[in-house]
Amino acid sequence: MALETRLVDKITCHAWNADRSQVAVCPNSNTVKIFKAPSSADGSWESIAELKEHDALVTAVAWGPKNNKILTSAQDRNAYVWSQEADGSWKPMLVILRITAAATSVQWSADEAKFAVGSGARTVPICYFESENNFWVCKMLKGHMSTIQEVAWHPTAPIVATACTDYKCRVFSAYLKNVDGKNVSTPFGDNPKFGTLFFEIESPSWVRGVAFSPAGDTLAFSSHNSTVSFIDVANPTAPQVVRLSELPLTRLLFLPDGCMVGIGHCYDPILFTRTATGWVANGKLIGKKTTAKADTGFSSARNMFQAQTAKGQSDAASAADQSLGSLHSNQVCGMQIFGKTQTLASGPVAAEFTTSALDGKIAFWTRDEISAAMSAISVS
Repeated sequence: MALETRLVDKITCHAWNADRSQVAVCPNSNTVKIFKAPSSADGSWESIAELKEHDALVTAVAWGPKNNKILTSAQDRNAYVWSQEADGSWKPMLVILRITAAATSVQWSADEAKFAVGSGARTVPICYFESENNFWVCKMLKGHMSTIQEVAWHPTAPIVATACTDYKCRVFSAYLKNVDGKNVSTPFGDNPKFGTLFFEIESPSWVRGVAFSPAGDTLAFSSHNSTVSFIDVANPTAPQVVRLSELPLTRLLFLPDGCMVGIGHCYDPILFTRTATGWVANGKLIGKKTTAKADTGFSSARNMFQAQTAKGQSDAASAADQSLGSLHSNQVCGMQIFGKTQTLASGPVAAEFTTSALDGKIAFWTRDEISAAMSAISVS
């Protein structure tokens, strides 16, 4: 049973804090809102903070579970590191990225000592904090020919993978001696020079999303021609390509058990699992709709008019659309590991991951949906 809640009109990205009691969302604007999750089944989501510093659309948000700092990047070509003060307020620190086009994505490294920023300037700033100057500085990963759509850190090594619209997925060294120390091992040798290109894989179209597995032995990237490629990091010369009958995936996420989910222009996540013969697409995760109470001020009348203007549907048509099983009714833009329990009127529900979309909803996906997708392919 999947849980869904509506927080704002649109959500373009979201990120959870360490204990999953708070979520930061971008309502398709230059701000980020922070909501506190309800503690009981009949509780409401409470808006507790708003991060206002960017001058253009926020493109990505990341919340470090170890350092409790929030990263935001935007089309204004800037990034901010937000630190929580003793009174609970959030203080921004500007990061000078030195890029000439919009920042597109941002992600903390595994140890949260650095972060990487994708951009439309064909470079990836690797940012780290200089305590002597009390400032965040960056070094550039170069070699791209177009916009970097997404970045992904290796879980144990200073390695960054990039998804680029120049039809290539690349893997670089992001090793910085003054940050990572003198003795660092990677799958490609010890202490690799910063900016070293370990390998690049060509794609028939734009590369949209990229992710490393929890063990770091597999790299996956999605392309705009509705394919997903899986690469053995130890032998990156022969990627396995899985072709989909769905619209392209723009985000990929490995779950702790090693399976992977992808989302994008279709409304439902698609599950991928590793078999004896390689990776397979199990199919869509279909969630039974169970709505959580959200304190957002949306009335039934507004929902009706939104359905009529956005999709040309009456209440009856909208209900018929919902009977198809899709929790979302617009493009899914964000996906995050959850791994905690949400409380419903029917009891607690343990969610594995969450998705957010342009319909303003966050959906909580449980092990039941994943197991059902696995069973569907085994039966067929």
